[in-house]
Amino acid sequence: MTWGLQINFSPLKEPLGFIKVLQWVASIFSFVTCGGFKGKTELTVNCLNENHTIDADFAYPLRLNRSSSLSCDLEG
Repeated sequence: MTWGLQINFSPLKEPLGFIKVLQWVASIFSFVTCGGFKGKTELTVNCLNENHTIDADFAYPLRLNRSSSLSCDLEG
């Protein structure tokens, strides 16, 4: 009777098994590095000879459906 942890490394000897391990490592690394992602962008818009500035802050997870907008009043 055998006791203890036995790990079979034979799937890693084949190319597809090795690629799967690399995919797992890359996915874990990418989620770890994106966790604290923050940024800011600034746009300057010329509307009826007036300059307006739009600031947009974003962070991970990116919620692009929540964005600010600016419209020009064309009636004066």
